[in-house]
Amino acid sequence: MKNREQPEHHLLRLFPIIGVLVPRYSGLKYSIHYVQIEGDERLMQYCISDIHGEFDRYQAMLEEIHLSDDDTLYVIGDVIDRAPGGIDVLEDIMARKNVVMLMGNHEQMCLDTLGKNNVYGARQLWAANGGSVTRRELLYHMDARRRNTILNFLARLPDNLDIEVNGRRFHLVHGYPGASHDSRIWERPKLDMPNPFPDDRTIIVGHTPVCFLLYPDRGERDKWLGELEDAGQHMMILHASTYIGIDCGCGNSTEARRLACLRLEDFAEFYI
Repeated sequence: MKNREQPEHHLLRLFPIIGVLVPRYSGLKYSIHYVQIEGDERLMQYCISDIHGEFDRYQAMLEEIHLSDDDTLYVIGDVIDRAPGGIDVLEDIMARKNVVMLMGNHEQMCLDTLGKNNVYGARQLWAANGGSVTRRELLYHMDARRRNTILNFLARLPDNLDIEVNGRRFHLVHGYPGASHDSRIWERPKLDMPNPFPDDRTIIVGHTPVCFLLYPDRGERDKWLGELEDAGQHMMILHASTYIGIDCGCGNSTEARRLACLRLEDFAEFYI
């Protein structure tokens, strides 16, 4: 028998747009308390996204959630680029039978540059989005067989996935639940995005850091991030009206960034 910790969020206020819940800050920190879930060992399913090469945070998160071989971890794209540990994260995912990865736009840029299609202009776009560290690792720090194994793995990744947990349906997608591959890995949802599914399944997205979803205007966004940094606070998972955004800024320069993880059985949240 093993205890599972479930975060119980206090000090929440209603964000003034579209009923979004964001933390209400009290003094210098917000409060996350934990309650114990007693009972038999259960198989758990988790979602993370946008690790962006922060291998240490990824490893720490696996320890934080006590990921067992019987649990399932869904990684909703953008494992690579920006920070230097993306290949380490990717190869760890490839070695685990209980980790399911989806395609992100950064994996697509990698394939467009180094894959079979070799898309014109892809290298420049990839470099502009932090891909140089991954490109150097793939081209100059491994042999062709290892590189091709990685590229073949990326080429087989799905760009969306529908799952069911305890009778609740989820749609996992990196960018936006659109009709095309490009929209699913590149587009960004808005706070008032309607649910495109008639059965109202729960949509979980990565790709767009929470700060961009809450504050599309750069000036307002930078101000909010500055306030978080000054107070020693961090981004949290965003529960919008029709989707959940779990990208809390890994791979970005802000000190307010974290790697977030959502447990699908009870919506418990974990942060590193």
